[in-house]
Amino acid sequence: MAAIPDIEGLSECISRAIQEHLAKSNIDGVWPQLDNLNHPVLRIEAFLEEAGNDNATRTRSERIASQTLDLTGMRTPAPTQSPAVEEREFDDTPTADETRPQEIPYPSKEESQENRRKGTGGLRVSQKQSSFQEDLSEHQRQMQIDSRSFPKRKKVASDKFVFQPSTLDKLIIGIWEQVHGSINLDPKAIFEQFQVAPNGSSMDIVRHVQSDPASASMTVLNSAANTACDSFSQMNMFCRKVTQASRVCRSIEMIVQARWTELFEDQVAYRSQTRPELSTTKHRKAVFMEACQDFAWSEKELRNKMAIWRGYKEVKDAAGWAALVFAGMGIYRFCKYRVGFDNDAMRRLRNLRKRLEVAADTLHPHWRQLLAIVGESSTPQYPGHPHEWVVFEDGSDPIPLRQTYLTQDPYFAFEHIDESVIDESVWGCEDPRWTPQTNVVAKPGGAYVCALCNEHQSDDPKENSCFCFPSLFGCVKRKPPPVQVYRTPDGKNNGLMALTSFDRGTGIGELVGLITKGMRHLDVMDSSTQSTSYQIWQGRVGNYTRFVNHSCKPNAQCSTFTWLDTQRVVLVSKGIEAGSEITLDYGDKYWAGLDKACLCGESCCRYKRDGK
Repeated sequence: MAAIPDIEGLSECISRAIQEHLAKSNIDGVWPQLDNLNHPVLRIEAFLEEAGNDNATRTRSERIASQTLDLTGMRTPAPTQSPAVEEREFDDTPTADETRPQEIPYPSKEESQENRRKGTGGLRVSQKQSSFQEDLSEHQRQMQIDSRSFPKRKKVASDKFVFQPSTLDKLIIGIWEQVHGSINLDPKAIFEQFQVAPNGSSMDIVRHVQSDPASASMTVLNSAANTACDSFSQMNMFCRKVTQASRVCRSIEMIVQARWTELFEDQVAYRSQTRPELSTTKHRKAVFMEACQDFAWSEKELRNKMAIWRGYKEVKDAAGWAALVFAGMGIYRFCKYRVGFDNDAMRRLRNLRKRLEVAADTLHPHWRQLLAIVGESSTPQYPGHPHEWVVFEDGSDPIPLRQTYLTQDPYFAFEHIDESVIDESVWGCEDPRWTPQTNVVAKPGGAYVCALCNEHQSDDPKENSCFCFPSLFGCVKRKPPPVQVYRTPDGKNNGLMALTSFDRGTGIGELVGLITKGMRHLDVMDSSTQSTSYQIWQGRVGNYTRFVNHSCKPNAQCSTFTWLDTQRVVLVSKGIEAGSEITLDYGDKYWAGLDKACLCGESCCRYKRDGK
C-alpha cells in the first residue's frame, strides 16, 4: 500500500496540544517511570486504519503524523545533596558551548548528563510563559489627568471614616426642612375650601365656592365622571390642598396624642390624691383599663401606642409644640425605637425650642391655630421678619436685631430686602451691574443666555433652562433660606448659622444691598464689570448675607454670576454642615490698615494682633 503523505501542520498541532496539557499536569506522579530515565522523550504517532471489531484482520496503513516531545524540562527534579563548591571568580564571557547553536534537535546522552542543571528544589519554570496574563485593571497604579475634574461641585469620596448623622440629628434637620418648606399649616384656609362627603356608592369630593358663602353652592368633582375637573391646573391645586390637609391632620394627630398622654398622667395623679389608700400602680391600671374600654382596643395595642405617644410628649416638653407640629416621619421612628433618647438629646432639643418658635412664627404665622384644639394660645410670640430676631445657642430668649447694635449705633435701623436697590444719587436710572452679551447673535428674540452653561435664562420657570443656581434664580418660588441670625459666643456680635447642610457649590444667597460707589471707611463689597466698578453696601438695607463673619478658613466664598444680563454676587458654599456658622474670607484689602484683631480662632489665622 502506498504511503499516505503527512497533513501539513498536523504533527505540530498535536505536539502543541499535548505539550500544553502536560505543562499543567504533574507528570512525575502519573508516570513514575520517568525517574529511571535521564533524558525522557515522548514519541507520538498517528495512523489511519479501518474501523472494525476483529483486531487480527485489521489492516494498518502508513503513519500520517509523528512527533517527539522533550520531557526533560517538564518533570520536577528531585532535591539533591550538592557537594560544597569552591568560591571562584566568574567570567561573564560566554563559552564556545554557550554561543554555539544546537544543530541537532536533541542532545546526546553524554551531553545531557554533563550540561543539565542540577536540581536544587521542588519548583520548576513554566515552559509556556505566554499562557499567563496579568490582570492590570485591579492593582496597577495609574495617573490620570482630567480637565473636567476641576472645578467640581462635590468633594471626591474619601477613604477615611466619615461620621453619619445620628437619629437625633436627622430628626432636627427634618424639622428645619419642614419649617423652611412650602407647607401651609393654616387650618382655616385648608378645611374651608373642600370637604369629603359620601354620595351613593361612590365617594365624591365636594369643593365649596368661596364667592358666595351665604348660598354655600358646591361643585362636585367626581373622579369617575371627571366632569368639573377639566383643567390640569385645577387638579394640581386641588391635589396640593389635599396633601397639605393630610399633613395638617398628621400634626393635629400628634398634638392630640401628646395632650392625651398629659391628661392620662393627670388622671392618675388625681385618683391617687382622692384615694391615697391605693397604690399608684393600681390607679394607673384602672385608668389604663378605662382608656382601653373607650378606645375599644386591647391592652397590648394601647400599650404599644402609648409608648410612642409618650415620646411625642417628651419631645413637646423639651422642644415645644413647634417641634411636634413640623416634625416629619422621622419622629415616629425616633419615639418608637428611642434611639439616642437620652438626657443629652433632651438638652439639645431644649436649646432649640426658642429657635424653632422664631422660625415657625415668622414663616408660618398661622401654625399656632392648630394648638387651639388643645386649649393653647394661638397668638404668635415672635412676629415679623425671620431675620429680625437674634437667637442664642444656649436656648435663651431671642432678642430683636436692633437691640444688638444699640451700643454701636443708637439710631440703628435695618430693612430686609430681596433685591438690591440702586443709589440714584450716584448712578441715576442706570444699573452698573448690567453686562451686555458680547455675541448679539446668540441672543435671538431678546433671549438671555447664561455665560456659564450657555442655556436660556428666564424668570418664568417654564422657559428657564439655566440651573447654575436653581434655588436662587429661575425657580418656581424661592424658598426661605434655612439660616438664622444668632449671637456668637466669641465676641463677634451676630453671625449666620446654617440650619441644614449646604453641599459644595450650592448657592446660599445673593448679596443684596445698596448699589453705590465711592464709600470709604465702611464695610462694603467691591465688585466690577468690564465697563465699571461698583459697591454693595449693607449698612441700612440688605438681607441675611450681611451677618456673615470673616474667617481665615472659610466655608463659603463669593462668586459673580450673570442673570438676565445683570451681574450678581452669590455666596457659594464650600461644604457646610448643619449647625455650623457660615463664614467668608474678607480678604487682605479689608484688613489692610484696620485696627482690629481677627477673632476667627483658626490655627491658620492671618490677621492676629499683638501676638494673640
